[in-house]
Amino acid sequence: MNVVIVGAGPAGLITALNLLQRGIKPLILEKSPEIRATACGEALGLRWINEVPFDSSPYIAKRVRGAKLIFPGGSVDHIDKECAVLDRTKWLRGMAEEVERGGELRLNSEVIAVTRDSIRLKNGENIGYQVLIGADGPHSRLAQYLGMKYNFVTASQYKIACNTSAMDFLEFYFDKRFSYGYAWIFPKDGVINVGTGGDFAHLDAFLKYKGLDSHQIIKREAGIIPASGIGKLVQRNIALIGDAASMPNPTGLSGLSPIIQASQILARNINSLEDYETEVKNHPMANSILLKGGHILMNLSNQDLANIGKFFAGVKKSEGRAPKIRKIVKYPSLLLKLNRLRTVYKAGVIAMGYGW
Repeated sequence: MNVVIVGAGPAGLITALNLLQRGIKPLILEKSPEIRATACGEALGLRWINEVPFDSSPYIAKRVRGAKLIFPGGSVDHIDKECAVLDRTKWLRGMAEEVERGGELRLNSEVIAVTRDSIRLKNGENIGYQVLIGADGPHSRLAQYLGMKYNFVTASQYKIACNTSAMDFLEFYFDKRFSYGYAWIFPKDGVINVGTGGDFAHLDAFLKYKGLDSHQIIKREAGIIPASGIGKLVQRNIALIGDAASMPNPTGLSGLSPIIQASQILARNINSLEDYETEVKNHPMANSILLKGGHILMNLSNQDLANIGKFFAGVKKSEGRAPKIRKIVKYPSLLLKLNRLRTVYKAGVIAMGYGW
């Protein structure tokens, strides 16, 4: 089968690896002159790293015990699930080398036009295909061809030199002074990824708040994240995956775990793309509550977030069980938003189930 994949990011490379396991040798076309990561926190649950048909262990920069959710006022909730922070560029290059052992990868190959059975490159070359996979990111040429339009949010990140020997958790800061969603600190080996949902002005304010503004900034990164939830995935013999399909979790905006799971689904349904779309749409990653939860979370005030932090801390300290209405009455502002908070809670449970 003649399968062409547009894009050599995580979605394209992991899909190619899954296809190779099924005896299909894809061609990947990448418009950039080299394989490199775009702006990303680089963290992923170990359970999903192990689902990639590739030995990712040499590319893990640091393993952590889980995550801390930090709210205004200082309340902290813990999630105890082992995660890893990757050296993403080296990871992508390692997967690219593995793909080239069985398939083909061409750099400097930008797709500028798409027809029913061929694509045209910027250099004028036409390439035919039986199946075409759009893994070409948030600015996807193939998504445009299929008429897909997404809403986007921005994210900014610095890589900062830092002693991370005592850092055992990912840190998420829910504070509207610095982000519409959350800011983050993810430790690597001698480096931390510090980012925020927002622009560099918000990120600089967060650095100052954390006392990191005097540390050496090694790299500045920024990008956009599709935040519309999963829409149309297939048209005839064309399929979308990853950011090109708006697959990042709309509640937490994480994108790697959906890619890993969707690539498995796509590979086993490569001869029946309609089944790929059906299976993804029935997967938790496509649950509409994730989009609702994300919208609600973005519109909570700092006072709401502070009360949520106190509430969760109180529940865990006294019961260690799920939130109870009788505990929330101490926070009248939350009680008035109870249905919305239930939606956020349910979205979080779903996201934790398939995303960590």
